[in-house]
Amino acid sequence: MHLNCPSCRFPIVADDVNLTKTIAKCKSCNDIFDFGNDLKDKELPGRYRKEIVIPPGVEVLHLMNELEIMVKWRKSGSYFTFFFALFWNAFLAFFLFVSAGMGAYSMFLFVIPFILVGVYLLYASVGYLVNTTFITVDDKRISLEHKPINFLIQKDRHFAPEEVDQLFVRRYVEGKTNDRPVHAFAVDLLLKNGKKHKLVDGLHALDYARYIEQEVEHYLKIKDRPVPGEWDAGL
Repeated sequence: MHLNCPSCRFPIVADDVNLTKTIAKCKSCNDIFDFGNDLKDKELPGRYRKEIVIPPGVEVLHLMNELEIMVKWRKSGSYFTFFFALFWNAFLAFFLFVSAGMGAYSMFLFVIPFILVGVYLLYASVGYLVNTTFITVDDKRISLEHKPINFLIQKDRHFAPEEVDQLFVRRYVEGKTNDRPVHAFAVDLLLKNGKKHKLVDGLHALDYARYIEQEVEHYLKIKDRPVPGEWDAGL
């Protein structure tokens, strides 16, 4: 595939192309443009990626007709939600204690919604700490199940393997600490119809997400290639 600048038609060299973000820069006129639409209906070459070794807290079973990846969240998840839930509930407890000491019992009604949020955050954070996520892949399905707690925390998901074009890693902001963003990683699916769906998120280290992507793509014999929107640091 060859690219030409849409402004001056100057040929674009490979060093000025970012396949992951689908942007390029012209050395002739300094125009920066998106060539994502040019990639449609064109097969991109595969890329070499360093093999990721299995991270701690992850177990994998390679069976004859099935792949199963088990992610234990106590070791592989982010603790941001847990500590935020503790802070939230401690603040509410202090506020209620002070209100009770002042006889301002009417304030209890005001904070009921905040109490419910605090209970949910604590429930969800404990679920992340004790849960194990099972990613099962065979010829008929890609399934994601969370045990022992999945009510209102993480949704079980099911996809047809023949609909999947690529897996890719996405980084997102999970929250903030001292006004600095706290990042987490997700593994998403790009379907052949162009739609994107989340497979699993909440991973606190890049290697966990890359390992899941790597093993599922290997099992399904998907040739890895860049996907617009993926996190490309350290490729």
